[in-house]
Amino acid sequence: MNTYRRYQDARDMAWRALLQLKEKRLPVDALSLARDQGIEIHPFIPDGKQPRLEQLLPKTGEGNCKSLKIQGRWHIFYDPRKLDESGVRFAVAHELGHFFLSHETRPLAPGVRCYQGLENEGDLLENPQELDDYAADIFAIRLLAPACVLHELHLDSQGGIMALCGMPGKAAALRAERMELLNQRDAFFTHPLERQVRDQFLPFLNEKKFPQAEETGPAEENDCPPWQEKPKDKTEENAGIRPEQILPIPSGKTRKDRRIFRIPFHFRRWLIPLLAFLAVFLIWIIKKMQ
Repeated sequence: MNTYRRYQDARDMAWRALLQLKEKRLPVDALSLARDQGIEIHPFIPDGKQPRLEQLLPKTGEGNCKSLKIQGRWHIFYDPRKLDESGVRFAVAHELGHFFLSHETRPLAPGVRCYQGLENEGDLLENPQELDDYAADIFAIRLLAPACVLHELHLDSQGGIMALCGMPGKAAALRAERMELLNQRDAFFTHPLERQVRDQFLPFLNEKKFPQAEETGPAEENDCPPWQEKPKDKTEENAGIRPEQILPIPSGKTRKDRRIFRIPFHFRRWLIPLLAFLAVFLIWIIKKMQ
């Protein structure tokens, strides 16, 4: 299978995973998604207390986050000394890529298996020698930063993607580079899965586009958008002016003011019956005159 085909499969699987897991917000909680799939996650520091694990994990490659299938159940081990919160999120999403893409495994020890490819240090997107790891990185970036969501929020900078999606700087830079290309091509919402993902994130998108007043708190009296001139202090503005001069002046006539005359209510309620009687009386007079 060629590299581009791997890219397409990983991209489509990231969309399917978001839909299957009903993820609706960013940043994506990759650890919770993994646990929902029955995968256990363990911070692991080699300290001599678990010598068997310390022997097995290096055989899977050089990365700081690795998966082992022990007695039929998957476990993810990561080194908290070398990965911050965003690094853990991306690393777990990478391992989820192996899981969702059903990458082949190999025996590592009796009752223990690992993924076929070797985990390499760094990002293989720049040099995809190991195609399974390349596909897992593609999956992870698209799971954590769906292009359709970033597009709707007009977000295509490395810093903005890092802040919103909780991704490491290198992964966010790669995503920003890809977003620039997608924007140039206007290549969005051509796939039905992508449209479904966008629709699933609509409440989150609306929240980001139109934040609720209660979330931001009551506005201060002098708060105003940066593009508007700050209102003057009314105390200074009205200094030296008599009270009768600062009474509100009507800017235009109301509907009631536009009436030629106003009829009191106790007369209005008899007006229609009176007009009806006069109309009948006039008709009777006209008939008599004929």
